[in-house]
Amino acid sequence: MEKKLTVWQAACIITGYGVGSGIMTLPFLVDRAGLIPGLAIVAVAFFFSYVMHMMLAEITIGSGKGSQIISVFRTYLFRGPHGNAFVMALFVLTALVLITNLAAYVAGGAEVLEAAGLPPLAAKLAFYAIAAAVVFFGLKVLGISEALSISMIIVIVAVLAGASLLSWRNPLPVDVVGQPNELLAFFGMAMFSFVAFFSVPQAVEGLGRDPQKVRRAILIGLGMNFLFIVVIVLCALGSSARITELGIIGWSEGIGLWAQVVGSLFTLLAMLTTYWSISLALSDILQEQTRWDRRLCWLIATLPSLLLVLLNLGSFLEIMRTAGGLIAILMAFMVVPAFRRCRKANGRVLLPDALAGTPVQAIVLAAFLLMAVGSAISL
Repeated sequence: MEKKLTVWQAACIITGYGVGSGIMTLPFLVDRAGLIPGLAIVAVAFFFSYVMHMMLAEITIGSGKGSQIISVFRTYLFRGPHGNAFVMALFVLTALVLITNLAAYVAGGAEVLEAAGLPPLAAKLAFYAIAAAVVFFGLKVLGISEALSISMIIVIVAVLAGASLLSWRNPLPVDVVGQPNELLAFFGMAMFSFVAFFSVPQAVEGLGRDPQKVRRAILIGLGMNFLFIVVIVLCALGSSARITELGIIGWSEGIGLWAQVVGSLFTLLAMLTTYWSISLALSDILQEQTRWDRRLCWLIATLPSLLLVLLNLGSFLEIMRTAGGLIAILMAFMVVPAFRRCRKANGRVLLPDALAGTPVQAIVLAAFLLMAVGSAISL
């Protein structure tokens, strides 16, 4: 099937990657960190994430060959006689990171289906079947599915936000300033809420490597996540019956029974969109590196996540923190040096010079290292 995407579909793939559990845990964390510091941290996280995603898009466009992240790093980083060994190590690490992510979303999606009345095993199998089926049909079908799902999520959030104004019950924590560990934990998860690294190469490919379209897709994709974060945090804190680890639960309880049903649909869609984005990225990476049959790569990309959940691998938030820290370390140490080589070889492609200099690169690198630290903090 044709792989061409519209800007909206590409943006929704990026949004879909980050709209899952990272955003849903932020009300729980900002209740401890404080609203004013929390909103400031979200704005800073958006900026750092935007710069990093643009760097990744620029090196993907500039590589001129290969559409997935491993091939991009091979072009700019892993040269010389030992290049293949480094590529293999990165390939294995990337697969482990993405499988860990996927396991978190299977676990989270299964929790929603269990709450709807399905037995635990049936819930896990049902979510996996729905999630994996879309990925089987490739990028274009996934782009259409993401666009439809994100459009539904926008409607759901708007409806719940409107209902929250009629059910406001709690003072916002405007006078709260969290302890350093609470602020750092919130920063780590806020940064993770914008992470869509492995969707960027797919957006670039689907948009024909058009710099203008890619720039718009990244801005729209991350911008939608920014709006989701602000609305969900404010409304969940103001109208929740209780501040829960998965924010949509307490938020919908505070509005009414109908909101719990709608909130469950939001959660399920958010888990699905993120699973779709990550698993397609992993499937494409496997196919590009191994040249195996696409259907086999799809199975290898999706099935281990189900098996890990069936083995009861940790709680939902613990899995997310582990995965977030691994992604931060992986990307921070790879993207920035690759970007420097790409900019030297190709000149400016996407980022303006003011956001591409060494000082900004150093700050962005430090921010993602702090994300890794914050992701490991338990509150």
